[in-house]
This record gives sequence, structure tokens and C-alpha cells, in this order.
Amino acid sequence: MSENIEDLKIRLGLYEQNGPAKLYYSLNRKANEMADILNNTSLRSLDLSDAKDKTFERMKIIWNDATSITTAITGLAMAIGITGDEEKDVKKRQLITTPESIANQLGDNKSQDV
Repeated sequence: MSENIEDLKIRLGLYEQNGPAKLYYSLNRKANEMADILNNTSLRSLDLSDAKDKTFERMKIIWNDATSITTAITGLAMAIGITGDEEKDVKKRQLITTPESIANQLGDNKSQDV
């Protein structure tokens, strides 16, 4: 496998992104696409007598899954503190929470060897 340094830097950069934030924005885009599909399809225009037309069944799948995707989006937003600025949220790295990192946030550095 002959990868150049630039390719490896790009691959490494993906690990430095905030994966859960990236997933939040991706799911949010998919929810918007689902809403667009539902909004652009009129149930009145469907030919329900045509057994070969599966549009109605596909629409049901979308609206049945709407709750689960909405729950996932909301949960991710609350869990990781989404700000609404995708570039900023995805680029920031999540830090591992330790007693020392909490003390640092509170301004207490006494317990750490400096």
C-alpha cells in the first residue's frame, strides 16, 4: 500500500474530528431530506389501486422512522453540546473527562504535579 504523506494526514485528520457532532449534522440533514420527500409527495395524487406502485409503503417507512431519528438527533445535541456551528462543532476534539480535567475547569490545580 503506497500512500503518500498527504493522504495519511487526511486520514489522521478524520480521527481528530468530533465524530458524534459530525453524526449529529449528518442525521439532521437526513431528517430534512425525509421532510422534503414527505412534503413533496401528495397522498391525494397516489394511485392506491395500482399494486405495483410502492410509493405509499415507502412513505410509511419514512414517517414510521421519523421518531427514532428525531430522538437520536435530540439526544446527540444534548449529550455533546451542539452549538449550531457545524464547522466549529465538528473540528473541536472531545477531551477525556478526568478528575484532573474537571479541577482544571474549576481553576483548582493544587492536586496536580506541575
